This record gives sequence, structure tokens and C-alpha cells, in this order.
Amino acid sequence: MQCCKRLLRAFAVSNLAEYAYVISNQTLVLSQAASNATGMKVVLGIHLDGKRSGKKHNAFNSLFLGPSGFLSQLELYLGLSARRPSKLQRVIHFRKALKQLDNGRRFYSRSMRVDDFGVASELLEWRDELSLRGWNGTFHTTPPSGKLTDLTDVEAVLRDTDFPPGNGERLAAVADALQRLRTPIASIELLEPLERHPLRWQQVIGFFPWRLRKSFESPGAPVGSALHALQRRLLLPESSLAPGDEKSDDSLNVVTADTPLTAASHIAQELHSKRGDLLLIDGGEGGILDKVLEAEGYPRQALQDDDRNRPVLQLLPILLRLRRTPLDVEALLDFLTLPEQLSPLDPVLSERLARAVAGSPGTGGRAWLKILTEYRDGNGAAAREAVDELHRWIDGDRAGHEEPLPLRELKACAEKVRDFFSRKKHESEPVDVRALCSIGFDQASVFGAAADTLLEQGERELGAYQIDQLLAQASSGLKSPEQREAGSVPDTSHPGTVGEPFSHVIWWWAAAPPVEKGAPWSTGERLFLDNEGIPFPSEEQALAWQATDWLRPLLAAKKSCLLVLPPEGEERHPLWLTISSLMPALSVTRIEEGFGRPEEGTKALIPRRDLPGKRAFWEIPPGITHTGRTFSPTSLETFITAPSRWFLDHVLRIAPSGVLELSTGPLLYGTLAHRMIEQLVALMQEKADGIVGFDRWFETAFDELVRKEGAILLMPGKSAELENFRFRLRRAVERLVPVLREYGSGGVKAEHRLEGSLNGFPMQGRADLLLFGRDNALSVIDMKWGRLNDRRRSMQQGMHIQLLAYAAMVNETYECWPLLAYFIVKNTRLLASGGERSLSGEVTRKPDDEPSDVLWRRVTRSFEWRMEQLQQGILAVESAVEDDDPRLLPPADGLRLTPRDDRYDPCRFLEGWEATA
Repeated sequence: MQCCKRLLRAFAVSNLAEYAYVISNQTLVLSQAASNATGMKVVLGIHLDGKRSGKKHNAFNSLFLGPSGFLSQLELYLGLSARRPSKLQRVIHFRKALKQLDNGRRFYSRSMRVDDFGVASELLEWRDELSLRGWNGTFHTTPPSGKLTDLTDVEAVLRDTDFPPGNGERLAAVADALQRLRTPIASIELLEPLERHPLRWQQVIGFFPWRLRKSFESPGAPVGSALHALQRRLLLPESSLAPGDEKSDDSLNVVTADTPLTAASHIAQELHSKRGDLLLIDGGEGGILDKVLEAEGYPRQALQDDDRNRPVLQLLPILLRLRRTPLDVEALLDFLTLPEQLSPLDPVLSERLARAVAGSPGTGGRAWLKILTEYRDGNGAAAREAVDELHRWIDGDRAGHEEPLPLRELKACAEKVRDFFSRKKHESEPVDVRALCSIGFDQASVFGAAADTLLEQGERELGAYQIDQLLAQASSGLKSPEQREAGSVPDTSHPGTVGEPFSHVIWWWAAAPPVEKGAPWSTGERLFLDNEGIPFPSEEQALAWQATDWLRPLLAAKKSCLLVLPPEGEERHPLWLTISSLMPALSVTRIEEGFGRPEEGTKALIPRRDLPGKRAFWEIPPGITHTGRTFSPTSLETFITAPSRWFLDHVLRIAPSGVLELSTGPLLYGTLAHRMIEQLVALMQEKADGIVGFDRWFETAFDELVRKEGAILLMPGKSAELENFRFRLRRAVERLVPVLREYGSGGVKAEHRLEGSLNGFPMQGRADLLLFGRDNALSVIDMKWGRLNDRRRSMQQGMHIQLLAYAAMVNETYECWPLLAYFIVKNTRLLASGGERSLSGEVTRKPDDEPSDVLWRRVTRSFEWRMEQLQQGILAVESAVEDDDPRLLPPADGLRLTPRDDRYDPCRFLEGWEATA
């Protein structure tokens, strides 16, 4: 049955009427019974694999192939096709042979101890290239270097194993079969000279009639055009400029832009204003060009976009990072924020958990457990299964960040990812999602097979760097097939694939190409290999061939050529240096400044406009109602000191980007400090006689808190930051304990909910610490991590609006104005408001300064004033302004407003820009 399938496939591809076939040792051998007169024509190009640079042709009985495609086609015709192992499998087998021979004195010994998989991959490439050049594993004479000697020894070991063949051995097998069998191929047309092909290819090509396609031997552009002058000079560098060659015209244009997006917007119009016979060269940033084409309604070219493939290739690496301890919270957040179509988790659950992890990095904390409990209890059996599935993914055998992971765990992770993508492939997903899932499936399959092979070889575990190397090789070359849209033009990412003329050529983003690796052989080794019949081209010859490839797009243009360069400062294609030296009068036009002939003048495509300046106030429709709006102490302070910021936040609801980031630095420290002091208050209420064993309690509570809600501090490289935070928080807690005992003898409440009202508007908030002392004395402490000087200054100026709001709500509830203080955790300082009585700390206000109840009346008056401004359609931008407009002057009985510090305001640029010198 398998033989019949292969026969039918060969028949369909070759379209011949009669075949004779022989089945021997389960190998299908085909021989052609039809005449070569109706045979197949193959166009072979070194860079044609996977490229789409040709025009539409009648492709009956003709193929356009690169080396890999042609080799597979020949093996199909000759009955040699087989399921080929991945490159990673070959690397693993080659690594085993290298390790078997490694006695510490091999040329690769020291490198193997550092990067065994990387060395095996590189040396395998050397070995395969030698094989392509004609090496059979041995030499007639003694090699002049240890490299060649060691490779010969490795080859001897491989001959005694089932080492998967490389292209060199496959071509040798094809050449041997061609001596006995015939194929449907009648002729081969080469895009490059025969000598550019390795020896094994030259031997195979020699079995067929072949000829070299002689393209671009003379200029194709009209005589007298700038493009013709350039083509003539490229073909004949020794020729001088003819009269008129200096004149520029529309046949040759060079443009650049500050960003790929700007350039793509211009090129999209150019691309489809010409239409017809046009070729696009993709030199980089092709994904951006494709997105712009799609956005502007043009057919999509389906240029390769690595960003599109990145999410699907991240699931396996993320899962392996989650097998580390302490928990890699960055990996956890990445896992929870995977695109919905590529995530194994319930989207609602993962979104909620992601927000919890971003605010409190870790698992097992208050927010994490609350979300899991509410979700599990409120959504039935499916929700319970979703929570269980979450734990199946994030739980498993773990090892330290620098410790090796067991291969069995690596294999289990790969199988979990493979099974997930296998299910997704067969679900009713869109075609593009199924294509992405196929990539993830292939990556996990290759990685899992590699882990299996290593287990069979006796390996038990791999280090972190080895795992990264395996992942990189398992992901190498995996790309989703992009779907071109009708109306797209021929395109290619390699100029060497251009083999026919086009009316118009656009070379998009002509950036410097990747540097091609040269052969690793010294001059002496090259001479030895040449004498052994294993020829390698010289570096000069290889560079000359590369330069010839670069010329093809320019020589292919018959009417116009447009070159799009990266901006000044980025590496541009070396061909541009050649063009600019041959055509010194050719100028580069910046798209932002205009595009057109200099003598006709240029018209700006993007008009220049100054950034809007900052104004004293905005005008808004008057009479906006705010009834029913609840104020918190924070929003009240923002409303009085920065009405425009409050309006953006609470009316327009403009917020910074929704990209989730892990809480770090002062924000995280402040959150953890609040949680730690909450635990302290709970412990003091439980143990009224005092805390016994404070040191042991603090260390235990701190370690558990960081593990559950601040695990990012346990990551590698964070130990110094962790210990610094531990030291500061410990000092702060020790400083706070006697204050709580003295002023909270009647009880202490942490995160206590308060409610009140302000001119008919409800207020509510949570006081960090509310202390009940002797003689019904009350105290409110607002904890802040840092900014000691700012807090001190605000209290001295009577601008501690948040504290005053808490005091007003306490007074409304308990009919008593409390003592007020800021506790700055970072500096272990208690800033007391002062007055007739005060908390034991730094007194910031003088005894004759206005007390809290008087300051609150000022707050109330300033609040009324801001509300009046809103009713009049005035929205102040600055806290204090120098303006003659009476509507902007604050009331005398209100707060004394001062210019605010907007360094931490994410919306400050929406309010305008300050003038600069």
C-alpha cells in the first residue's frame, strides 16, 4: 500500500503516462518509460529554496527549485525518499561521538566543557560541508592539522552507528542511483555557474543536460536614463560616465525615513501605483510593510514576520522556566498573558491571576487565593477543572536556577506542550491559528524526541545552558506559512534569486545583510583539501560571487528602480556604497521632507507642527454634573491640586497602557511593608502581653510574605536588593512597635475602612493605621515607603490633604479629631503634624500653626472653588498659576496652593509641553 502511494505521488508530480516499478527491500524504484522529449525542466538556483521571486509562468513540466527542494525531488523519483530526522537529532548523535573520543587533548575538548551542544552543532556543519565538497570520511595522506585528524576519527566512530546522513551522503546515494536509473528530468537550467555548486552537486548535475541562464549581460533600462547609466557602470566598472549620466530622473530613486513605519506608508503607495510587472526585494522589516499594506487595503505580501511566530514558540520555554525554584515570576506572568488562542488556561481566570501577580509577584498570597476561591466556587465544575488545569501546568518537579533539570521532567514538559498543540490543531480554529499550533507542535516534538534520545544515551539531567541550547535548536527554522493575497507581487528576501527582468524593482529596507560565515580552514588546510579532491572556493571568490548576487535586482529593472535605505546611522547594504561611488550625483530623499524631483520642488508629505504648549487651564463644556461621585483621600488631593489630572482619571477614565508589568522597586516595597505591618497588628492584638521572640517571628513572616507576594526579590541577581529591603523593613517594624503600644493601648486597626462626606459628596477610604489610645485619643498613621522630604514639606505647608481627609472621616464617625502622622518606612521616620499634642516623632508643624479642623475648612473651601470652576467650564492644569484671570485665583480662605511635582504623572504630556531653550 505504501509503495502504491509513493508511485501515485511520483506519477502526479511528473505527469508521465507509463512507469515501470520494481519493489525490492521495501524500496520503490521508478524508471521512466516515456521519452525525455516530453520530460521535465528544472530551474535550479542556490538561493531558491522557499523563495517566490519569479513571475507567473506556465509551470507544466517545469520546476523552480533550490538545492533542498531539488534533492528531495530526486530522491522521490529514485525511490530514496525517507523520513529524515531533525537536525537536533543529528547534533545529539554527533555530540555522543565527540564525547566518546574526547580524551581532553582533542582540538574541541576545552570548548566541549563549556558548550557541548553548540560545539557539536558547529562541528557537524563543518563535517557536512566537507561531505558536500566530496569528502568520504578519510584522507589519502596525513592531515596537516589536529582539526582534520580529529574529524576523521569522529567519522570512523559514526560509520559504526546509524548516524543519519547529511546532504553530502544523500547526494552520493542519488549519484549512485542515477548510474542505474532514469528520472523524468530532461534538462536543468542553472542560475549560477556550475563551479559555484559544491562537488557533490556538480556530480549530480552532470547526469543531466544542463545550461547556464545568461541573465543581465547588458543594461535593460532605456538608453539615456539614470538607471541605464548605473547598470552600464555596474556591468563595466572601468567605463567612465557618459554625457548626461549625471542627470537624475524617475528611473532611479533612493529614499530613506526615520522609521520603518513612515517608509512603509510611502512604499505601500509606490508598490501599488505601478502594479503590473514589479518585483519587491525584502531587505528587512518586512512584517511592518505587510501590516501597513493590510491596513491601507492593499494585498498582503505575507512577508516573514518573526513577531507573529514568537508567542507560540514561548510556551515550552516558559514551562521549563516554571520548573525552577524559587519561582520565576516573570515566567509566570508571561504564561498567564499568552494570547488566548495559544494559552492552555481559561482566559478569564488567567487575566485575573495575571493582574494579581503583577501587583503581588508570587503565588499563594491573599489576592491569588481570593481569585482562585471565588472563581472555583462561582463557576461550577468547569471552573474547578480550569483551576486544576492551572496547577497541572505550573506545578512539577523543580530545581534551582543554576541546577540541572532531570531529563524526564524535560520530556514530560515537552509532551504536555505537544499534546496541547495537537488538540488545538484539530479544533475548529482559524487556519492561521492552526498553522501556528503546528509550529508549537513541531518544536515540542523535536525537543521531546531529543530528550528521549539523550535518555537512551544514558544522560539523566541537563544544565540551564544546555537546555537553552536545545530549545534554540528545536526552534530553529520553524516558521508559519504565510498566506499571500490575490494581487500581491513577486517578492524575495535574497537578491540572488532574481533571474529574469522586471519593469519595476523596489528594494525595501536595504539594510546590511547578515555576514556569511567563511570556511574554518587555514591556508595550509585548504591546500591539503584541494590536493585531496575536496575543493573550497577562496574567500575572494566567495565575496565576488556574493557581490554578483547583490547586483541582480538592479540589473533586472527595465523601467525604474526604487531603493529604500534605513536611516542615517544604521548599517546600510554594502551595494549602496558601490552605487553612491559610481553615481555621485544621486541623492537620498528623506520621506519626511518630501519626495519628488529637486528641480520641481518638494512638497512635504508630513507637515511639521510644534508640540502643544502647556496652558493654565482647559475649557470644557460648562455644567458637567458630578453628583454621586465618591472621593477617596487620594482623588480628593488630585482634584484640588491637579484638576486636569483628576478629570483625565475619573471622568474620561484615561489610563496608561494596559501592558502588565511586575511590581518592583518602591511600589513593591510599599505593598509588602503594608502587608507586614498588617500582620504585626494582628499579632499584637493576639498577644496583648507583648511579642515574644520578635526576631524569629519577623524572619518567618518576612520569608513567607516575600515568597507569596514578592517572589521577584528571590530571583537570581536580587539577593542584595532583598537583604537591603529586609534590613529597612525590620528597622521600620521595630520603630513602629513602641508607637503602637503607646498610642494604641485601646486597640489598633489596620486598613480600617472609613466613610464620610464633603459638601454632599461621599468620601471613603482605608486608613493604614487607626490607633485608639487613652482618654479616647485617636491617631491616624499613613504609611509611605519614601519621599520623606516631600511629605515633610506638605505637612509644613498644611497641604497634607490625604491625612486631613482621613481625619475628617474619623471625626465624622467618632466625633473626635485624631492626631496625624506619616510613617516613612524607608527612612524609619514618623512625621507628626504637631500642635498641642502629637505622636512621638519628628514634629513638622509649629504649635501656633492651624490645627486639623481649621485646615479641613480650607480643604472644603478649595473643593468648592474647584467645583465652581468645573460648573463654569474651567479645568485648571496647574496648581498655582500667575494669571490675571480672576477665575483662576484661589480663594483667600482656601488652601495655599503651590506648583505641583508632576514627575510621576503618566499623563503629564497630555497637558502640554514646557517651552525649552
